[in-house]
Amino acid sequence: MVPLIPITAVVLAAGNSSRMGDFKPLLPIQGIPMLELVLRNVLAFPFENVMAIIGHNENKIKDAIHISDQRFKWVSNIHFNQGLSSSIKTAVQRCNVETCGLIVFLGDQPLLKKSTIQQIIQTILKTNVNQSKYILQPTYNSVPGHPVYISSQLFPYVGEITGDQGAKAIFKFADQHFQIPIADEGTILDADTYEDYQDIIQKIKKSF
Repeated sequence: MVPLIPITAVVLAAGNSSRMGDFKPLLPIQGIPMLELVLRNVLAFPFENVMAIIGHNENKIKDAIHISDQRFKWVSNIHFNQGLSSSIKTAVQRCNVETCGLIVFLGDQPLLKKSTIQQIIQTILKTNVNQSKYILQPTYNSVPGHPVYISSQLFPYVGEITGDQGAKAIFKFADQHFQIPIADEGTILDADTYEDYQDIIQKIKKSF
């Protein structure tokens, strides 16, 4: 049995897909709901805990996606209309005290490679700065992407974030901000619009 890593992985999927024109967590990618595909990729790694933060149409998501893994749980964000930051706050509130940190995935990034997740995990474990406040994130062609790792020492600053800015507002409190250049466009491609979604579908078709 592979030992579990004391890191909590969170997949953000609480928004109302306002720019998409359709409910994007359930849009199919090769016959599988987009969110389920992302969750499968995350659960392929030995994170101690994995949660999906949901809000808008949460019952539709639960009816459509069934995950049988003891490490996984659905977490409801009743304040999802307040933006991405509310989901990060919800995730931090649900982390146990033993976790080293939170690694934040976006539920609309199905092109993220498993090799990228593996590289980020290895970098976190090698960094060995668990007692410091630090951020770690991948970059593609110098553009910062996801997933973003937030060490638990930064959790007290999560109250600083608001709206749709994500975790950026707490970066200034970090002792160190590591950026890992990764040859994976999937770290910066998300499905905000229907055009984005179609682009992702075409990229997947070309990869086969």
